[in-house]
Amino acid sequence: MVTYKKQFYPELEQSDFEDHIAPLLPFLNTLSVRSSGYIKRVDTSKDQEQYPYHNPCRMIARNIWMKVWDPKLDEYLFNSDLFEKAICEQLSQMAFSYLIRCFAEQIKTLPPNNMDSKRIYNYYNQKLMSTEFKEFSEIYSVAWGRCNVLLENKANAIKKAIQLTQKHRIKIQEVFNIANTSRIVSVESGGDTHNNGSSVAIITFEKGEKLVYKPRSVSGEFGYMNFIREINKFISSQMPSLTAVDFGNYGFTSYEETNDETKDMFQAGRLACLMYLLNASDMHYSNILWTNAGPMPIDLETLFHPSRNRIGTLESKKSAYHALEKSVYGTGVLPISLGTKANKGSVDVGFTGIRDENSVSPFKVFNIKDGFSSDIKVVWQRQNIDNALSTDPNLEKLINKRCNELIDGFSNFFRDILQHKNNFINAVIKTFSNSKFRYIHNMTYRYEQILRILTDAEPSKNIDMAHTLLSRTGILSLTSDTNLTLSECKQLWNGDVPYFHIDFKGKEIIHEDEVVAYISESPESGFISKMENLTETELTRQTKLIRLAFVAKLADPHADGKLKIEETESTKIDKLESKTSYDAENNDSLGKEEIISWFSNSLTDTILDDRYAHLPKTWIGPVARFGGQGWTPGVLGYDLYSGRIGPALALAVAGKLSRDERAVAASYDVFEKSAKILGDRSFELRNVLLSGTGAFSGVSGLLWALFAAGNIFGKERWKEIAIDSWPILHRSLEAEDSHFFDMISGKSGSIVMRYQTDKDFKLSDDFINKIISLAYSIINNNDLKTTTGFAHGYGQLIWFLARVNQKQENNEINRLVKKIDGIIRDKHTNNDGIIEVYKDGDGMHVSSSWCNGLAGLLIAYYEAYKSNILPRESVLNLIKQLKQIPISRVPILCHGSLGIVEALQHVSGLFPKETEDILMQINTTFCSPEYIFNYYKNGQGRYPLSPGLMSGKSGALLHLCKSLDSEIKVSPLTFEI
Repeated sequence: MVTYKKQFYPELEQSDFEDHIAPLLPFLNTLSVRSSGYIKRVDTSKDQEQYPYHNPCRMIARNIWMKVWDPKLDEYLFNSDLFEKAICEQLSQMAFSYLIRCFAEQIKTLPPNNMDSKRIYNYYNQKLMSTEFKEFSEIYSVAWGRCNVLLENKANAIKKAIQLTQKHRIKIQEVFNIANTSRIVSVESGGDTHNNGSSVAIITFEKGEKLVYKPRSVSGEFGYMNFIREINKFISSQMPSLTAVDFGNYGFTSYEETNDETKDMFQAGRLACLMYLLNASDMHYSNILWTNAGPMPIDLETLFHPSRNRIGTLESKKSAYHALEKSVYGTGVLPISLGTKANKGSVDVGFTGIRDENSVSPFKVFNIKDGFSSDIKVVWQRQNIDNALSTDPNLEKLINKRCNELIDGFSNFFRDILQHKNNFINAVIKTFSNSKFRYIHNMTYRYEQILRILTDAEPSKNIDMAHTLLSRTGILSLTSDTNLTLSECKQLWNGDVPYFHIDFKGKEIIHEDEVVAYISESPESGFISKMENLTETELTRQTKLIRLAFVAKLADPHADGKLKIEETESTKIDKLESKTSYDAENNDSLGKEEIISWFSNSLTDTILDDRYAHLPKTWIGPVARFGGQGWTPGVLGYDLYSGRIGPALALAVAGKLSRDERAVAASYDVFEKSAKILGDRSFELRNVLLSGTGAFSGVSGLLWALFAAGNIFGKERWKEIAIDSWPILHRSLEAEDSHFFDMISGKSGSIVMRYQTDKDFKLSDDFINKIISLAYSIINNNDLKTTTGFAHGYGQLIWFLARVNQKQENNEINRLVKKIDGIIRDKHTNNDGIIEVYKDGDGMHVSSSWCNGLAGLLIAYYEAYKSNILPRESVLNLIKQLKQIPISRVPILCHGSLGIVEALQHVSGLFPKETEDILMQINTTFCSPEYIFNYYKNGQGRYPLSPGLMSGKSGALLHLCKSLDSEIKVSPLTFEI
């Protein structure tokens, strides 16, 4: 019996289980395993084992084959014996994957009887076969029953593939030029199984001809073939297609040879545009081939893919998720990294992504240790993945070259279709009206994870455990029709990856011949709607997503002093498109106002709804993958660093300053709805809290920004809600961990944010003592990887401890800060008197930035000076150092020139003369309004594509507003409000 246990449902509370899992249980309890009886002994001892338990698995496979195969079909085979051997090996490997963990468990229960581990293996191996799996099948009855059903279904599917091929030999000869007398040599069928063991098969004939058999409707491929013929009549350059023959519930397509040396990114861009226009999905690298004729899609069942089935609250028509799903990024043609948070790895599955022989899956894989012994261990282990973002300039050039070529191709085809829109629409309606397409409800790898976990030893013998694990399928579909989940469970229990289809003109989601659920809009309607809204503006949006997808794996330009292409992309100064053009002769204030207006408009023009209209609005932009695994296109979350909160705060400042009603409305929407979520403690609060507690990565940044926005708009209620919400995080904030002193994701920054917003808040003396002990453990560790940086290193310790000391004076903090200062001076300062990021950097790791360099240290030392811990000279020394090293030319806050200016302006109140000249120099060069404007208008890197605060447009907008009005004090770098 399945019941709620946190260990099996860590994502769910009891109420969630009752709402979403309990309704599945009556059906799951009916899922049983068929008793297949015992199998006949087949002699496989003459065959050497290629993997553990190979012979027992061969025995199972041979039994299944003898039960299913029709000898009358032998006449169609070139060599029936070799064919049988090949198919049985496929079945044997499937049996191995299902039963290996059961074998590994049972062998350990055998008494040694003076045998070594190798002899025990041989004894157990023979015992399995000699007893015809009697004991094994009784103990592991669930796995045994499910495995036999899957193998039998698979064997029947292969038999059916041959029968249907022979049925249509005349048509096959006519269309594919394969003689109807040519016998079948092999059937390669190794992909995911659907619909009772069926999978796509490559059939090879005796003269080397190949044909692809698909055990589902190929009306998509057939329609695409005719569609390409139609559009080739009016597009500027011809496109290739498969040849296909559809027979209703199955069909055949031509086998296409791959030529990876013909990678033409311009043509890939044209295909990407076509897939975008046809609302295609899942067009990853295995579904499109590079051929001599150009990039060719070979699996077209996911054209016109509809939005996901949902129940309850309707998704907004202006949802950012919907926009991204229907974008060119959603097709799968662009580089797209697939990974998991836990495994810290990813692989690029996009068709135009960069893969090589070292590209591996981020998901855990089987690893067999000591397989031919009783000491066997079957472990899931992560593959070693180099997940570091690239700093290779040659790779960067290659990525940018590919990106530009693909954008050119995409734009070429887009404009082609704009000129022939009606012809294009008519061609689609004419050729696809009777087509069936696949409806993908969940990603295949999610299903595969469930199938794998069901083969663990415990669920293999305990049906309640198996049902419990199977019920987790419901977690993937909490907002979908329960009937879909029930069908998924039924198919998974059968060993298949769930498969649904939908008609081009229909709204019914169908499995086999049964309507399972419904969608709100037919594929045809979705296509027509996209075409009706096709404009040049949409082309601009899509090309930005293309560029963002390509630069996702490139590292940030942290290393100052070494100019990068991205940092000096634009040398010309554009004129603003307004009645009063900007030039050096114009009044400075007027120019800034126009530039501020351009930034505000670029943010308000691109704002979108969240999934549901009652949630705070958001943007599409670069989203950090699992803390440093690249930045992929996504919907901005609630974090301050790159999420929706940053643009909302910048628009609040700009809207108030410029009396821009659109900017005010956009900002107000985000903060008012966020305040409601926090104040009402609504269901959405749990989703917000999932981001964690970090100052820049979690909820703390939202509370700080909400308080700041309350100041800007005069909304006392927002400020009260922000203060009242801190206790939600308090327990987490006062828990020690190894990342406590981390400005971005740790707790030190969050505590200072609370200090700033809640003047009555104080840390307990006991907790301050724990913080001091933790700081000592870090500095005594002598870790070479510890930096001097403000965001993650010694600078953060100095700053945080100084801020605590300002609020709650502590003598031990005074001594500790001085000790850290001594470490920086003695071990991190080079011969030129410059503080380096890393110990013994040999002059190679000098940085001017806020996050890792001197600008951040300047803020830290300034707070220590204000706290009467460090002398005035320590601040002067850092100002002097900043004047001696190259300054970053990237106009962003985190690791660019804007952050340096903000730091200098922060200390200028007490050091006006010392900062005057360097501020003048930067403000008239790398931080001048026109330089910032041109960088973001013409830039090709990630930052100009980001709406974010710390490394994007909203950070630039906030800086420009502050440069226009010095009374604006709000700063994410110092947490002033």
